[in-house]
Amino acid sequence: ARPSPHISRRLARTHVVGPKDAEKMPVSFDAKTSASYGAIPKGPAEQAPESGSFEEFLRGLGLKGESDPYRLDLAKFILVVLYIAGNFIRPFAQADSSLACALHNFVSIFTLPAFTMITGYLSMEMTRPRKRFLIAYLIIPYLVLQALYLSIVIPLYWRKSFRNNSIAPAMGEFSRNNGQFSYNYTPQPNWGPLSFFTPCGDTWYLLSLATFSMWRPYAVEFKNTIAVHVVIGCLMGYTTIDRFMTLHRTVVLMPYFLAGHMLRRYKIFVPYAKTWPQFGCAVFVMVFALGGCVTATYAFDHKSSQLFTSEQQYSVVWKDDYEWGGVIQLFVYIVSAALTGAFFALLPPASNTNMIDLENPEEGHAHSTMRKKEDEIHTKIGSYKIDYVVGDPDDVETEFGAAGDPLLVRSRRKWEAAERDQVLLESEGGGNNWHAIAYLRCAKWGSRCLCPLMFNFLVMIVLECFAFYDTTWYASTTSSAVWKPNGLFVTIQVAFTFVLGAVVALLLSLRPTTMVLGWLLAPPLNNSWFFEQDDDEMKLSEKSWRRINVPPLGLADDDAGTGKQ
Repeated sequence: ARPSPHISRRLARTHVVGPKDAEKMPVSFDAKTSASYGAIPKGPAEQAPESGSFEEFLRGLGLKGESDPYRLDLAKFILVVLYIAGNFIRPFAQADSSLACALHNFVSIFTLPAFTMITGYLSMEMTRPRKRFLIAYLIIPYLVLQALYLSIVIPLYWRKSFRNNSIAPAMGEFSRNNGQFSYNYTPQPNWGPLSFFTPCGDTWYLLSLATFSMWRPYAVEFKNTIAVHVVIGCLMGYTTIDRFMTLHRTVVLMPYFLAGHMLRRYKIFVPYAKTWPQFGCAVFVMVFALGGCVTATYAFDHKSSQLFTSEQQYSVVWKDDYEWGGVIQLFVYIVSAALTGAFFALLPPASNTNMIDLENPEEGHAHSTMRKKEDEIHTKIGSYKIDYVVGDPDDVETEFGAAGDPLLVRSRRKWEAAERDQVLLESEGGGNNWHAIAYLRCAKWGSRCLCPLMFNFLVMIVLECFAFYDTTWYASTTSSAVWKPNGLFVTIQVAFTFVLGAVVALLLSLRPTTMVLGWLLAPPLNNSWFFEQDDDEMKLSEKSWRRINVPPLGLADDDAGTGKQ
């Protein structure tokens, strides 16, 4: 059957790439995108490794450069959804619910390690523009969000409040300790001069990402740097740093970040399991880990939900057995690495859906970035001039490269494929390619993953104020079997809460939500308020800006195109 005129027009301008074609296509950058955001849009330039090198050994295992940005975005979406679902059931896990402990431990094994590895894979050299983005879109949003959370948490859960003591709407009378969110769960244990240095909710990720980026240039100078940082991570639990500046969690996660960065350096990534034996092995690893969590919880009564969270010192987590904390952490590294690899092996590339790329990626979508002329404000107050200029997500993608794209919370990348273009050939039945549309939609939600990551705890606070988590208090004191931590009603609530957390993560990824909340994550800052040089002066001094030769002032326009100095 001949394609319809609409399909013919699409085929005339776009080549549909199938899975077999994708394996044969070389992975390379063009000149304009060689410094782009991580693997976007073509992937790291792939060259033949030196004979006998470690890179050649890794290539021999089937690893190659990641050439599919949508696959990374899909991974971020799935990981954040599972992580937030685990967050929602953690109060029940802390209250000794076996189902909550098993589910929370399972998702904690690989969600943060895999997400951190993507962060490392997309990290780039720390140039002056990236240093500015680190301050403007990590440090400042952290201070804003931390102030917001503290202004909510302190009145609600510290000292005397309407959520404290017998006034709290529960079926029995109970008394909270300061900062206690639910029974046996205190996400913000410190209040005082150091409150801003104890991240509330998941704002720790912003601090960790800033620390990752600042330490990486020094970390890569070590020989066998991943092994060195694994040892440091195992020893970190013997210190008393705890949640201060989220240093404990940052140091423990650092090997995953460096592993992702080294994968980028070697121009490789975990490939999709193309054969049934490979796919079966990946599924076996995931199922075996889930079975291990269930067995440890139900058969051996292991109720700790802190095994894979890496938040507190060993003496708090393991009590009298804290001496074995380093060995247990080494075991956690091994298990997490295996599950992270299995997770990525189960993620199919976009080419499996026959996704059709945008017709003109360089031109992109209309209004694809947040930088719009009408959004800028230029005014004067007395003798002081105010230039209010919004940010550009393309700048952040090119010059920073974080797994949670700070500026993509209210926008989309200009080159990404459009859902309206995803159609099938008449030989394939015609109509919309729903497989590609669903893949592209989930990837788009994944590109906005920073918004649900930062605001899911705010939704949990709202639920707690409506007595959603009061079951955790009642279950600890009741004599009714169905309301105990492993009773029927609590088990049903845990399952419902896990699904609710996934739905909340999805809702927080929708464009209307990110358009509202995104202003806290991507504040339209005027750089002259914070930095010595304005953007134009800085770009002229930083000649490597997007790898374009920026001519010095006074250079003739004729020479600017050739890059002559």
